[in-house]
Amino acid sequence: MSDECSSGILPAGAGSAPPRAGGRSPSAPHPADRAGPAAGAPADGAADQAVLFTAPGPLFPGLGRDLYGACRAFATAWNRVAGALDVWLPLPLAAVVFAPRDGVDAALIRDPAYAQPALFAYQVALFRVWKAWGVEARAVAGHAGGEITAAHLAGALDLDDAARLVVARGRLAPDDAPHRTRAASERRFLRVAKACRIGAPALTLVCASTGERLGPRPGERTLTPEHFLRQARATPSPAAARSTLEAAGFHRTHPCGPDARTAAPGAEVHSVLTSLGRLHDHGHPISWPRVFAETTPA
Repeated sequence: MSDECSSGILPAGAGSAPPRAGGRSPSAPHPADRAGPAAGAPADGAADQAVLFTAPGPLFPGLGRDLYGACRAFATAWNRVAGALDVWLPLPLAAVVFAPRDGVDAALIRDPAYAQPALFAYQVALFRVWKAWGVEARAVAGHAGGEITAAHLAGALDLDDAARLVVARGRLAPDDAPHRTRAASERRFLRVAKACRIGAPALTLVCASTGERLGPRPGERTLTPEHFLRQARATPSPAAARSTLEAAGFHRTHPCGPDARTAAPGAEVHSVLTSLGRLHDHGHPISWPRVFAETTPA
């Protein structure tokens, strides 16, 4: 599945609930239009499906604002994740993500210290919503910072440990920093990673750079703190990650992460509905009544 299935983006006033949009997008699919799988679609739509948590370039202010305002389930999931992240952040995540687009705090989302937590909250919330609406995946994988998201959603990291590790990753020194600075930041990250409880994934977890399955079972590569540090420094492109997943037997990759097409106000809700329509056309049994009962796109 191509990048066209990706969705991407949160509310306007910091600390306040965003206004609820009314009506339905005229271009969004209607439940009656999605009564069953497309003709010829595979009976098991998730048989070779993997969700890839993508990490784009610099994030734009207001990441997830529209979804937070339009989808109650997304807002509930995002608030829970933000609560775990806020324990480790100087400013509450909502103060950055929900800041006015031209406000001073809005620019902080381009700082990795906030960009990594913002992306993690967005991806986890969107995946939870997809799952509630019927989207199932055989495997999860992560590109760059999405590796921690994948490990959490596979069940290898609980929310508190994943949140702490995400914040630590956002504080890693950049690749062009002096060697001593980089080494010190990597030691700090590794200390955090070693303090995390890494369990056996309940969902198939795949390394996006190697295609190896990660876990304690025979034939799987052990998921270690050092693995998260290696992935933080060696990040393949999303295209390379998709190719790796395909070679590992996951021939359809559904990306979970924002992109440039969802940056425009109002675009991300439409993008989510469109991606659900495409998943439906490939055999996924989407719960359309629930989708439209819980979503109020502008």
